[in-house]
Amino acid sequence: MENRIDLAVAHRWTEVAEAEHEPDAVDLLAARLLAVADTCRSVTRDGDLEITSAAQFVQCAKVAERLAELEPVDPDLARRSYELREQVLTGRDFRWSDPARTAALGVAAVVVAFGGATLGGGEEDVAMVVVSAVLGSALLFATILTSRRPVWRTRAELVAPMVRRHGL
Repeated sequence: MENRIDLAVAHRWTEVAEAEHEPDAVDLLAARLLAVADTCRSVTRDGDLEITSAAQFVQCAKVAERLAELEPVDPDLARRSYELREQVLTGRDFRWSDPARTAALGVAAVVVAFGGATLGGGEEDVAMVVVSAVLGSALLFATILTSRRPVWRTRAELVAPMVRRHGL
């Protein structure tokens, strides 16, 4: 374990394991699962819990999977469970970081690929066709790889200046 938050999260998971052996303790198990998520997430100045790292997202996703199997009776636990599951579900989506740049680079990749293939085909130069197709594909791949970002990461960058306590 690297720091006190790692230890706290590990302790919370131990509490979850203990609650699993309790008969008819759905609310207790849900409360302990939510405690894991609360411990690992960062806290903003407003007191909101936000996912700001990949480690936090992984832990919250584990908790959300387990909470999906439960139906807490306590309305507050049910609400918090739903909110966490929605935060994780939304965080799994992807968003383009700069749509205009992405579109321009995508068009450039298509022009390189098809333009080079057309020129190479007209001159009957197979090497030019292959090289332009490979370069165009590589440019398109690099554009998508660098521009497509998970929503949780985009949100984390927005709330970073407002974080009061960092989680995992």
